[in-house]
Amino acid sequence: MTAGSRGVGRPPLDPAAEDDVVLIPEAQHPRSPVLVRYRRIGYALVATDAACILVALVVSSLVASVAHGNAVTRVTAAAIASAMWVAVFHAFGLYAPQHLSPVELLRRIVGASSVGVMVLALSTIWSSFPSSRLWVAQTWCLALLLELAARRVWAWRFGKLRTAGALCFRTLIIGTNHEAHRLYETLSARGWGYEPLGFIEVDGDRQRVHGHLGRVEMIDDAIAVHRPDCLFVASSAVDDETMLRVTRAARRHALEVRISANIPQILTDRVTVQQIASTLTLSLRPVRLTRTQEALKRGFDIIVATVALVLTVPLLAATAVAIKMTSRGPILFRQRRVTRDDRVFTVYKFRTMRHQVDRAATGGGFDTSRAFFKMENDPRLTRVGALIRRVSLDEAPQLLNVLKGDMSLVGPRPLALEQVIANQGLMRDRHEVPAGVTGWWQIKGRSDVAPEEAVEFDLFYIQNWSLALDLYILLKTMGAVVNQKGAY
Repeated sequence: MTAGSRGVGRPPLDPAAEDDVVLIPEAQHPRSPVLVRYRRIGYALVATDAACILVALVVSSLVASVAHGNAVTRVTAAAIASAMWVAVFHAFGLYAPQHLSPVELLRRIVGASSVGVMVLALSTIWSSFPSSRLWVAQTWCLALLLELAARRVWAWRFGKLRTAGALCFRTLIIGTNHEAHRLYETLSARGWGYEPLGFIEVDGDRQRVHGHLGRVEMIDDAIAVHRPDCLFVASSAVDDETMLRVTRAARRHALEVRISANIPQILTDRVTVQQIASTLTLSLRPVRLTRTQEALKRGFDIIVATVALVLTVPLLAATAVAIKMTSRGPILFRQRRVTRDDRVFTVYKFRTMRHQVDRAATGGGFDTSRAFFKMENDPRLTRVGALIRRVSLDEAPQLLNVLKGDMSLVGPRPLALEQVIANQGLMRDRHEVPAGVTGWWQIKGRSDVAPEEAVEFDLFYIQNWSLALDLYILLKTMGAVVNQKGAY
């Protein structure tokens, strides 16, 4: 059969028919719909960023009473500022959202906004546009807040489109081993932005599987028939020669190649790529913060905790009064808990249960030494206690623990001493970092998370401990508190 007689819509490849395939010229391939959509989104992001800096400039100039000059000057300055801003954001890779994790996106937005404002401030030195330190500070704050809000809206939109299948990469998985099957299951979950089509078999792994779409020797033909947007390689299934064949095919057809890494969940800011002879390696920077970073983290904790306590004094006072008037016992609940380096400290919380709760717990037959013990619809709660738990006000006094240095704003939640003693093997890694008022576990479901998942989430935070991750968790915590998901 000749190449000209083969239809584009022919049935899937028969794995047994090695020679019954032809390569459809790349020029005949229609442009990938998902890539077209991402390109359009990139243009929309450019317009969004330009609007953010324009609004920030206008508002900060009005507040700082900066003169603008005539209409021509204002329009010219606005055009130049927008172009500079967009150029900086493009240099930070912020117009390819399909390649950025949420934490990496936050880190780059903060960095790009800081650099962008510095560029704008420097540009005023050689122009007649008057500026001041107040103008620069206000512009940076406003621009950053607007950018974070705008990108949050876009993230929500991306999630909707991915769930609906409009932003899903049609994906061929290279390999048929256990890792390849795990990849298929992972990528099949709605919302990740992938549509797994099936498996491409590689040498040394010749097992027939459901969804088998051909062998790697005929990968060009499989691409021509199934029109993927992405080749996802199970790294444990391929050797150097196979990887070269895959990357060559991806280059010919302008496809993305993604490779699984058999390492724990690691954020991209910890990973660098290095070439050692002919071997490409991934280097993971040490996860522990430097002394400077720890000092910055501690300073940030003190400032935020102090400001939060000052701003919420009326609310905290009202909560204390409500607790005292509706039930007998102290306002604050104190308990021995464990933080970094297995140090025991006394944690403060607003009391939400009936007085002498330990006796009540024992009488109810509750095993309070169980890891991550917390009851839904706990009968020990007072009516006021149930309310303040739903809005997470019971945790507010822990800001005092933060000021004392017992805790940080972000970290694994401190568990009771009896829980730690009864589950030492499970808890060992959690105490490598300071305990926190909030953490990765809390933004992923709080009390809805199973104990095994909670341990995994804590380990993820420990393995990726950084200032950018802390900021991301704090921002996400606000949404978790508002939604009241998992709060009981």
